[in-house]
Amino acid sequence: MTKAIDAVIVRRLIRARRAQVFDAFSRAEALTLWFTPGSDISVEVLTFDFTPQGDFRFRYTMADGTRPIVGGTYETISPPDELAFSWIWEPPDRHADIWTRVLVQFHEKGDATEVLITHDHLPSVEAGSRFVAGWEGTLASLAMHLS
Repeated sequence: MTKAIDAVIVRRLIRARRAQVFDAFSRAEALTLWFTPGSDISVEVLTFDFTPQGDFRFRYTMADGTRPIVGGTYETISPPDELAFSWIWEPPDRHADIWTRVLVQFHEKGDATEVLITHDHLPSVEAGSRFVAGWEGTLASLAMHLS
């Protein structure tokens, strides 16, 4: 039996204004440039409706050639403060069909922005470790994109 955990939290200071950082999350063409946990992984936006209750769907191409798909629904969008969305991997991913939730908060820190990601409703410690690594890599990609 695997032990569920409540949430993982990842944060990063991005050297860009809060509105600019929020904007990077709000446009499909921007996401294709940075919304990936590593430089050897590309992302394709399949569906993107950046409105409350709008759906999204992304396909990643991994270094090993696999192409996992994740999707969800935007729950809240409050520019430039926060956004929340569901996060559900599709089969055959090992965490397929498990509803999880992501809250992204944007905190102004002078000329920079602290991005705080809380990913909750996680099914296991292993899933939590996977998502921490993924979000840390994704925020590093965002920081490089906006630098």
